[in-house]
Amino acid sequence: MDEGSDRFEMQVSRRELAELAEVRRETITTWASRHPDFPRPRSFGAQEYLYLPSVLAWLDRRPIPLKNLRDGEAEGATYAERIRRALRLRLPATGRTEPADDGQTGRTLTELYGPLADRVCGTGSRSAYLYLLLSLVSVRGNDRRAWGRIRDLVVDADRQQRDPRAALRSLGFLVDDVLRGRGQMPGAVALFDNLWPEAPDDLAYVVRLCDGLGREAFQLLLDRFEELTNPGSAEFFTPRGVMRLMAEMLCAGDDGRLRCYDPYVRGGEGLSAMVERLGDVPVLGESPHLTSLRLAGMHLAFHGVRPVLKESTATPWDRPERHGPVFDRVITNPPFNQKVPVLRDRSLQEWPFGPPPERSDTYAWLQYVYASLAQGGRAAVVMPNRAAVSDDARERAIRGQMIEKGGVKCVVWLPRGLFPGTPIAVTVWFLAASDVVGDEVLLIDARMLGRKEGKRHSLSEAEWSAIATCYESWAKRDGEFAEPLEDAGGAAVSVSAETIRGREDSLDPSEYAEVPGQRNGPETSVPRPDVVLNDVRRRTASADSVIETLRVRQRDAYVGDLPDGWRRLPLAELCDIQTGPTHSRLKAAPRSPGGVPVIVRGHLRDRRVAATDPDRLALEAARRFGRFELEPDDILCVRTGSTGPLALVGVEWAGCVFGSGLTRIRCSPPTELDPGYLLAFLSLPASQNWIGNRAATATAIDSIGGKRLGRLLVTLPPLGEQQRIGAALRAMDHQIAAHRDFAEVAEQTRSSLATDLISGPLALD
Repeated sequence: MDEGSDRFEMQVSRRELAELAEVRRETITTWASRHPDFPRPRSFGAQEYLYLPSVLAWLDRRPIPLKNLRDGEAEGATYAERIRRALRLRLPATGRTEPADDGQTGRTLTELYGPLADRVCGTGSRSAYLYLLLSLVSVRGNDRRAWGRIRDLVVDADRQQRDPRAALRSLGFLVDDVLRGRGQMPGAVALFDNLWPEAPDDLAYVVRLCDGLGREAFQLLLDRFEELTNPGSAEFFTPRGVMRLMAEMLCAGDDGRLRCYDPYVRGGEGLSAMVERLGDVPVLGESPHLTSLRLAGMHLAFHGVRPVLKESTATPWDRPERHGPVFDRVITNPPFNQKVPVLRDRSLQEWPFGPPPERSDTYAWLQYVYASLAQGGRAAVVMPNRAAVSDDARERAIRGQMIEKGGVKCVVWLPRGLFPGTPIAVTVWFLAASDVVGDEVLLIDARMLGRKEGKRHSLSEAEWSAIATCYESWAKRDGEFAEPLEDAGGAAVSVSAETIRGREDSLDPSEYAEVPGQRNGPETSVPRPDVVLNDVRRRTASADSVIETLRVRQRDAYVGDLPDGWRRLPLAELCDIQTGPTHSRLKAAPRSPGGVPVIVRGHLRDRRVAATDPDRLALEAARRFGRFELEPDDILCVRTGSTGPLALVGVEWAGCVFGSGLTRIRCSPPTELDPGYLLAFLSLPASQNWIGNRAATATAIDSIGGKRLGRLLVTLPPLGEQQRIGAALRAMDHQIAAHRDFAEVAEQTRSSLATDLISGPLALD
């Protein structure tokens, strides 16, 4: 939290604590210096904060002197009581309707995930705690009157120091009342009974922190719910990008009140994407999991709709009314790769394209979704990759029938690692119910799109848009289809049903690409390898020639651990250190193909920035990230994950924005530090070990903050010596980069030459 903020959070500065306790700031310093058991501050960025619950526990033992008592304070009153009273007065009378800014949302969620979570959970369930947070954020965002009742409840429990479990149970009844009022399934009381909070203070803190959270926080909490509960494929949520793509492709050109259905609703992300695209339309969701239905109801409440949510079975095609309601649009991510507990004779049931295998529900789901469509309706279904190429006799026969009768319109192959809890790769099938038999299927290969950050893979807005545009272009085609995905790094092919039948009904786009080694057309023009390599060879030779002139000598012996005129200073005294923007804020900013590049960890290479196709912020959005802009001679270093990569920013990257996982280091005027020398110092093994050993491990991902990094002692020769050292080592960096570039160009040239020699257009002379 910012030190000037008047908003209560669990971390407070000394000045804020002094204001709450109505004492001088020097008094706080005196308490800390005279009493070894006074809570120690913690560093967040460049600021130090005290953990308020620990301070309150300490102040509970410290009575206010008689001469310092305020009106209404009895003899023996403690500073802790005074602070609690001040906090109750700060609690707003009505809930705010505007969401907190992105940066504040991230900091608030960090507080909610920290030690507070351990104290509220006790020996109970983390998933129940996250359900508590989701419930509070939902009530706060959708029912101001109920939110006021929740605030009054926790304030009263805090004031009277009631049993926190009794207060939590009362809160559960309030949440269930709100859910019932929306026509949703209650269940908060039972889930909250799995929590064992230590004190009513903690419950009050949770409510206060949730007071500033809105829709974006709800989605982030859903993501966290999945990470902590580690569900199987039957329960994990679908990434927002995938669902937005499905909704966009399903609703292209539609503006009517379409009836929408999700037979396996999960967290409501599919129906929410449809409502965002179409507005207030009738929606029905089903699930065998009651918690999923509750979460879906909360999710959809943010969009102002009252969905119909029903408890279903894991096999809805076994219901007697399976062919009852029909819908204009179906969007779903059903469970797959599940073991079928009871084998049924499916040949006795009605199926649009034939009975699926008893041991797999994959093609049962596809046919159930198809049977749920009204005439002219369309569906989008997430499926495992295997469904598109399965060689099981029954599944292949069903797939062939669906293709022949125009049931399958498009299959999109997505990259591996889009889902947070699993590396699984999926396809999205787009189905249509129509009397018109289709003769072509669009196969989109997006497996090479996006970028990988850690274990997760993500696509930019421009890449998601390119996939949707490709489908729309194909659907509106007049004559031959021109594949529009090449610029984005993907591919698409429109294949006739007859051709697909000849390839064993495979829906893998790579089956219909060119045969490896063949060229279209009889002629090709490939330059001689030596011509291609000459330019990069000249740069390599130039870099080598500089290194050949380097000479070193033994330094004269010196007294002490440093030569005369050298010194050591903390990095913070020499540089301005700025950590990157929060991930949620940067992710939410709009993109534009002609916008400002965003530099991320993967662009730091050989101590330089090498970004061939960076993500780009829209110009208006980039202005809001002004303090994260780069200047020439800035140094970028990785601050999260495996620390190590560094880069000196060149003039060509000035004005770019650096990403969440990076820290920018900028030499402060007056100049007594050479950027090239500082880069060399930070890349020393000893410096890298120092940074790695001090990376905080409060979460599963190592991270080092700006304040802690600023404590690194920098060995500082005179400026002229720095410049000579920096120039020499930068020359070696240029040599390394030139030789690496030469190797890459040589590899590419070899591949191209081999293709043309083996396929025939070229022959060795």
